[in-house]
Amino acid sequence: MKDIRVGFVGIVVAGLLVGTGCSSAGSETGAGSGKGATTRPAPTGSTTAPAASTVPEPLADQTPPSTINGLTLQGDTLWVASIEDDEVLQVDADSGAILRRIDTHGAGPDDVAVAPDGSVWTAGFANGDLGRIDPDGTYQVVHHIEVGLNPIEFGSDGMLYVGTSGKLGKLYALITDGGAPVAGFSPKAVVQWLPDINAFAVLDDGTLVAPAGGLTGPSGAVRIDPAKGTVTPIVTGLPAVAAGAADAHGVPYLLANITGEIIRIDVEAKTSEVVETVRKGVPFDNLAFAPDGTVYVSSFVDPTITVVAPDGVERVLSIGS
Repeated sequence: MKDIRVGFVGIVVAGLLVGTGCSSAGSETGAGSGKGATTRPAPTGSTTAPAASTVPEPLADQTPPSTINGLTLQGDTLWVASIEDDEVLQVDADSGAILRRIDTHGAGPDDVAVAPDGSVWTAGFANGDLGRIDPDGTYQVVHHIEVGLNPIEFGSDGMLYVGTSGKLGKLYALITDGGAPVAGFSPKAVVQWLPDINAFAVLDDGTLVAPAGGLTGPSGAVRIDPAKGTVTPIVTGLPAVAAGAADAHGVPYLLANITGEIIRIDVEAKTSEVVETVRKGVPFDNLAFAPDGTVYVSSFVDPTITVVAPDGVERVLSIGS
């Protein structure tokens, strides 16, 4: 698995040297400088926030992880996954202090998701374990799926979606009781032959918006319908995108991992628009949104998270010491 990630780093470095980034006819994607071409509006609509967990005091050992990958927000804390260190960390979203370290016992977690009940689920890239962290910090393996697990997210109904990394991947769905395992239910492959996706957004109607093409391109956005097993293009001609997320009110965004553009996707209009260009911390791995529109973007090569306020002001959050 390390060979795959090393290859990814090589692609990222090459992309940084070339400085690629393009937009397509028929979309509204534009390049930005510093802040993006347009200001991100405040989120609109409604959503149900996941239950918050008990926030412990910072650990005495604040040694930062070697690298970080996926991340998600829960209350005033961030949960971040580290394949290299085989652990999930809970981090203070303001100071970067490490509050918990959860050993995942060989899973090599690539991404994390917060369930409606406040538990945190992990996608094991290294060994294929689908894990769950209880609010008290206890880790358990719920199911073993297959090596290469990566994107993971919950729908508002408690359905869990987890995908595999790389081209021709799979999307699995698992029924949960708001995040608690349900006896007799196992992950089911609902979509196959997926494009190269690193993270996705789950919409209120149960469909997913995901990047397509990865860092080798050509890149775009697709809509995945787990019920029908279909993958439908939304927009094409994007910069190299490999991650996606929804804001607190269900609006989907993609992340140009090499060049730092945050791209809002209008699913119905089939258009895209760069709303921010993040400069600090490139290249990036993943992103997550706070209820007020603040964006947290994880660096792929350093244990840092770039925090972008709704007005575009950036600061770099270093994890631990």
